[in-house]
Amino acid sequence: MKITQITIIFLLACLTVVVGEIKQAIANPNLLVTTETEKAKPIPVSLPVIAVVKLKDGDRRTGAVVGVNSQHITIKRGQSSGKENITNVTRINFNDWKGFWWPTSDGIIVMRGDEVEKTGNIRRFEVGVDGLVWENAEKNAIEIKPESVIRVDDKEGVPRSMWNIINSRYVVSEMEFEPERQIWIITARLQSKKE
Repeated sequence: MKITQITIIFLLACLTVVVGEIKQAIANPNLLVTTETEKAKPIPVSLPVIAVVKLKDGDRRTGAVVGVNSQHITIKRGQSSGKENITNVTRINFNDWKGFWWPTSDGIIVMRGDEVEKTGNIRRFEVGVDGLVWENAEKNAIEIKPESVIRVDDKEGVPRSMWNIINSRYVVSEMEFEPERQIWIITARLQSKKE
């Protein structure tokens, strides 16, 4: 009888702890996501050299997107470059037929489609407006900060398969800006350099 009472007391104590943790998780679901994304490394991204930037007024700009921050994007065409306020941008379509930026130990090079292998499905990232890390795509590698990822393919947070990507990069085909939510929706596919 004493063993049964001790077992019941022990089970009640365990149940109390579990219920407390569940209440905390329900009250603060971001706590669980934050813990998971802390393990993830930045997600490597490459942009194709040519982009068409579509603006709210129906106009468009064509060139290389070489920088994005929370205020503007920088578009380079030939030797000149210009900035466009991101609130004026609706979508950026990238065309990889001219190649895309790819970092190597010697710096950034332009890769062609036949030099890489498409290793993954097309993914859809929802990223906070400050979630992209770069200054100049021609000289610096681009990354998505894992803590800025809201969703990938309609699932919250960063999938475990993206926590530590080595020797591959997500090559972007489209970026769409949602000003109400202050997010970029990035469509990209994982690609690896052929050996």
